[in-house]
Amino acid sequence: MNIKGENLTQLKKAACGTIAVIGICALVFGGITQAAKASLVNQTETIPNTYSAIGSPGRQHEIPAGYVKAAYQVKLSEHSGKPGAKDMSMEEAAELGAQNLWRFFGVNLDEKTIEMTYTANSSFNPRAEWEGIIFIDKIPSYSFLLDAVTGEYRSIQQSKYWSGNIDIGMDQALMENHGQYAALAKEMAAKFHLVAGQIVAAEYYGQGYTSFKSGVNPDITMSVKSDTGQEAHLTFSRYNQELLGVEYDPWVKDAQVYEAQMEKEMQQSTRHKADQVQDKAGIPSLIEIKEK
Repeated sequence: MNIKGENLTQLKKAACGTIAVIGICALVFGGITQAAKASLVNQTETIPNTYSAIGSPGRQHEIPAGYVKAAYQVKLSEHSGKPGAKDMSMEEAAELGAQNLWRFFGVNLDEKTIEMTYTANSSFNPRAEWEGIIFIDKIPSYSFLLDAVTGEYRSIQQSKYWSGNIDIGMDQALMENHGQYAALAKEMAAKFHLVAGQIVAAEYYGQGYTSFKSGVNPDITMSVKSDTGQEAHLTFSRYNQELLGVEYDPWVKDAQVYEAQMEKEMQQSTRHKADQVQDKAGIPSLIEIKEK
């Protein structure tokens, strides 16, 4: 996502401060922003992927009912990496994304431009990905994320902004009384076949909001789980209950690994700082006390 200057405020903001939400929000709206990805290129080690074949079944998506390919343009972002031999083309990825935008939101992309960014897999990003974003009237309005090799859907988002006196703070009551959104999440998960197997739960996950110079949109995210162990996250507007985004099971699993890694690093950093404070104060460690 090509976000500059004041436009950074449109990114997802968490209304709660747990490590889980911090980890997820770092990946929201189709992954890390393109600008952030660009700054990380020289800080992450590219690692070989483990895909077995180019022609993965993940590319065999059904074309949505009523879909007709629109006369859209595709361009490569200035922040994009270079796809490898196993990766699908930019055009193929853009078309899969366009189909999914139609499937969820009925988006007509005639005369629109899909800006594509490729990111190789690395120690920071476990899957090679194609990210697409569509600006409408210079506003980032739709995005999608695909596995660059298999074509597997990872996330899809739409952003709408409302002006006026809209409360974007955390709604404490929703943490316990979120039955309306649980029902919506189950309905959407079943409609779009987001998880394999029987849906067994729709749980509260977190709240946040998006903002842009044209307005704001408070949201709530629900986690839908199935009896096969799959999990998808669905985000709805708290303003009008509209579906805003979906993170598929593979994305959720990768985010959970990333979240656990962040938490571990934070704990290690905290312990290291505590040890430094002890050393400066001349306080013996537990090991030193035992030796005495």
